[in-house]
Amino acid sequence: MINKLSRLYHTVKYLKSKQIIWRIASIFPRLVFEVKNYPFDKENLKSNHFIPRDGITSNYVNFRFLNETNNIKVVGWNGKGTSKLWQYNLHYFDCLLQSKSTSNSQVEQIKLIENWIDNNPFGIGTGWDPYPTSLRIINWIKWHWYCNGLTNKAKLSLWNQVRWLKNRPEYHLMGNHLFVNVKALLFASAFYGFNSESKYFKLANSVLLKELDEQFLEDGAHFELSPMYHALAMEDLLDLINISDSLPAEFPLNLIKKRYLKGMFWLQSMVYKNEELSHFNDCANNIAPKISELISFASYLNLKHPNEKQELKYHDKSGFVVFKNNIFHLIADIGHIGPTYLPGHAHADTLSFELSIKGERLIVNSGTSVYGISAERLRQRGTSSHSTIQIDGQNSSEVWSGFRVARRAKVFDVQFESFSNVEKTFSFKASHDGYDRLKNSPIHTRSFKLEENCLTINDRISGMDNQIKSNFYLHPNIDVRESDSFLLLSKNQTDLVKLIFDKNIDFEIIKSTYHDQFGITKENRCIQFIGNSFFNMSIKFEIL
Repeated sequence: MINKLSRLYHTVKYLKSKQIIWRIASIFPRLVFEVKNYPFDKENLKSNHFIPRDGITSNYVNFRFLNETNNIKVVGWNGKGTSKLWQYNLHYFDCLLQSKSTSNSQVEQIKLIENWIDNNPFGIGTGWDPYPTSLRIINWIKWHWYCNGLTNKAKLSLWNQVRWLKNRPEYHLMGNHLFVNVKALLFASAFYGFNSESKYFKLANSVLLKELDEQFLEDGAHFELSPMYHALAMEDLLDLINISDSLPAEFPLNLIKKRYLKGMFWLQSMVYKNEELSHFNDCANNIAPKISELISFASYLNLKHPNEKQELKYHDKSGFVVFKNNIFHLIADIGHIGPTYLPGHAHADTLSFELSIKGERLIVNSGTSVYGISAERLRQRGTSSHSTIQIDGQNSSEVWSGFRVARRAKVFDVQFESFSNVEKTFSFKASHDGYDRLKNSPIHTRSFKLEENCLTINDRISGMDNQIKSNFYLHPNIDVRESDSFLLLSKNQTDLVKLIFDKNIDFEIIKSTYHDQFGITKENRCIQFIGNSFFNMSIKFEIL
């Protein structure tokens, strides 16, 4: 009981008072009632460019989300037997944005919209949660601008959804949820041609200005520090730029463009050659648009990305170091886990890293395949699922439940000791205190050093008699085999890297799982080094 109370205290103490007030307020009903009339939408507005969402359905009966297919006639809109995230996806109506939409499919799309209206009474059910309501508003409007398909019945429902949302912005959650709430109200403002005095536009624009400063860090990162949510945020910014001509002059267009261009500078360093995302915090492929889709959309909007050739980047506000050239793509997490009041998508992955060699994924974090509350969700968020050090079987930050964090690791003593563009060498290190709560208060310090096509990673753990496990997760395409004094990492029988370490260090190669998409589990291997503190170990990646 005492441990649970302590965990709760260390979770709640970081929340903003606004979050607590609005969480309490969300319990009580709001005085918003269904109406029978709706305003006319703005005529001749054809802002119909958007990034498509494909592969969802071919018949508008069977829907595939998160690599799971269900028949809506069987599971219904409440998604019987499915996860809440699958249900949310069903209510988003991303299926309206499939690129192969035809006149025949538009008939089915209209039927689906009206089926939703008939089976989701005003304000009742999962579909009326603010987040899916926001995305549905946006998608219905995008679709209508594309094909002029909303019936009078659908337009009335849309207006009631907008009214409902205005009274339910997710101030208790903040972050990407609140930003999407605001985006939906701005889409509605464009759709209905609201002026600057409209209460819908005024609310949305005022929150937007605050969140543009709050959520987008100076180094370009979205503050939840997930490459997946960052890519979704880039799409949000492009969508808003796309409709800017239909919004009042007070809309901060130039600020949004600046946030986007900075954000793409960050994202380009966090994406691999094959456009897969690096797996830090909650992150999965095939949810957010690919970076090529974002660049294409930006080009349509006459936004040009700067050609950045800097090989070593330290994103000091988000805490990522990236070195990227023709041979190496190293991404190291030497920052805090995210905003103190919003760690829901954080993993206990401090000082973890990923490594690609000559375009081949080599060392990975284990990824994300599930949300919700489960042992597997907790395992995937835990330190043991990341390429970093675990001490005494504990997490570096106390992740718990589906989206909670109590005590958090704090990074300190970040040092860049050398860097040469000519000789292609660098070294840096950082420490964290996430295990300070354990016996003997161990501190983890990790350093990275690159010279002559050889990357050396050194781990030092202070304290005495703590059990140390250092995990290096291999991408599923990578094989490992033992030699007399080193390990060989290869792909398709082609050796890529020689892994060199002290012969006296105990290690084992264990079976594990990798999750690059929701609903997907792939077998892989983990090289696990084992010892006790005081612990000092160097691992050398020598390119072959």
